[in-house]
Amino acid sequence: MRRPTTIVLTVLTILLATSCQKDEAQKTYSTKYPVRCNFYVPTYTQLFNAMAGYGQYVTVRQTTDRQSGTSVIQMSDMLSTDNYAIDATMRYFNYGLGGLIIGMSTYTEPLAFDLACPNCDRAERRLSLKDDGTAVCSKCGITYDLNNYGFIRSVPDQCQHLTPRGLYRYRITFYGDNVSVYN
Repeated sequence: MRRPTTIVLTVLTILLATSCQKDEAQKTYSTKYPVRCNFYVPTYTQLFNAMAGYGQYVTVRQTTDRQSGTSVIQMSDMLSTDNYAIDATMRYFNYGLGGLIIGMSTYTEPLAFDLACPNCDRAERRLSLKDDGTAVCSKCGITYDLNNYGFIRSVPDQCQHLTPRGLYRYRITFYGDNVSVYN
């Protein structure tokens, strides 16, 4: 008969040998590009609508206003685009590679993704939001399902990427009137 300590040690050894490696456990959220931003939702019309509805998303990126030449936060939904002045607290925020896609999934879960196509992996290859809860890259043509954690919905036959990946996803908290996106 085996002693209980021998059995416990054997079980622990097996568990340690089969546990996930750090990379496997971290695959859900991206750390490739820095993201750190907070928004008071009622201040931003598009973000307010996206967080209040299900399957609604908004794009967020820092850009330069063409008329004034100043840095602004640009938010766009399917209907409109607005520019918001960057205050002192927003000056040091990070918006990932190409900006952010923020919204509430059809399953009532807040989600945040990078706005740039992860397969083209260039800031200027921003995705276009569609009204069916998808985002499409105009360059490679891959369609991503925002309501399904940014997984690939379709890949065109002419796509050059041999093993395409889903969207870069970021951590998001939505509490009261505040949204924070980070990695």
